[in-house]
Amino acid sequence: MQKKVNVRQTTIALSTIAILTAALIVISMFCTIKTETMKISLTFIPVTIAARLYGVKGSAAVAGLGDIIGWIIRPLGPLFLPITFTEIAIGVVFGLFLYKNVKFSKIAIAVSIAMLLSAFITPVWLHMLYGTDYIALLIGRIPQILIMTAIEMTVIPLMMKALDKTLPAKANT
Repeated sequence: MQKKVNVRQTTIALSTIAILTAALIVISMFCTIKTETMKISLTFIPVTIAARLYGVKGSAAVAGLGDIIGWIIRPLGPLFLPITFTEIAIGVVFGLFLYKNVKFSKIAIAVSIAMLLSAFITPVWLHMLYGTDYIALLIGRIPQILIMTAIEMTVIPLMMKALDKTLPAKANT
């Protein structure tokens, strides 16, 4: 027996994911601090909102589409799909831990896993792409990881609390 599709809810979900993807791109372009070794950004916010609203599929879509469309709009270096897959993996992690009932412990686990991926996997791709020493990349990312962990552990619980107050009761269960 096929599941009945609610066209209105599907349209709202796709529109919301598109808006969150656009927000990620705008944040990435205009609200990101970049140096040679660090990138401090609030791009996790749209991914987190998508995770809370739509789970793994929504957050992975926002993270992946945001990375690819952002590169199409403003290509800084080559499009390197392993980096996109890392962004999608971070979206998956957020979707697994931040969908529906969210507790501080789940936020801490999601942020920790995301930071480990960013700390250890992204330097592998940058090493492959540019030939830069992996250990140097890893050490250079430590300040970024510490700063981003503090930011995400402060912002995400506040966002989850605000979303829980604004979402209909059905969406919170």
